[in-house]
Amino acid sequence: MGGGPGTWERGNYGGLKGNGGDRKVRKLKMPIFEGDDAYGWIYKVERYFAVNGLTEEEKLSAAGLCLEGKALSWYQWRDQRRPIRSWGEFKDSLLERFQTDRGGDFYEQFFALVQEGSVAEYRERFEHLASRVERLSETVLEGNFMKGLKAEVRAAVKVLMPRDLGEAMKLAQLVENQKNLEKGARSSSSSGGTYRWTTTHLSTKGASTGGMKEVPKEKAT
Repeated sequence: MGGGPGTWERGNYGGLKGNGGDRKVRKLKMPIFEGDDAYGWIYKVERYFAVNGLTEEEKLSAAGLCLEGKALSWYQWRDQRRPIRSWGEFKDSLLERFQTDRGGDFYEQFFALVQEGSVAEYRERFEHLASRVERLSETVLEGNFMKGLKAEVRAAVKVLMPRDLGEAMKLAQLVENQKNLEKGARSSSSSGGTYRWTTTHLSTKGASTGGMKEVPKEKAT
């Protein structure tokens, strides 16, 4: 399909397309929805609407073209029974049908979240849930992230006094990395010669670290 008003393309991102020979614009295609991750699809499709400047009427028409599988079956059934009249109504109805985790559950999961595996895994889950809850201040977000960290990681990050959530996340990863290096050093020491390590402090400025410096291996005496 073309890219003019009232026409849309389904699927993934396209390439660059000339526009009257004067400039190039990115040609976007609408994401397909088959019934999974309703919040994620709505986020992507609303970005598409904003980039292309669609009207409310055009949003509804375009969204209906991007449904497949069980999502399309639902929309056909719903439209036959009681036609959807606006994008807002479409969005609410779609979330009610396909989003198994409701808003209240997301808040409950978010505030109960704790680190069980690595910092990277915890951060990924934190970001996923944080994207589903609304109207939380940066202070609340940072506090909840810190609260959920493993005790030893949280204590080390607090000492470094992160200035915001982003820095707290970076420092948590750096602290974990350093602790893993220390464990590796102890393991090497117990398996034969002795390693001496010099630990440099983690700097809060720019969330950087001097890391762990290995001193040449010395034989135990």
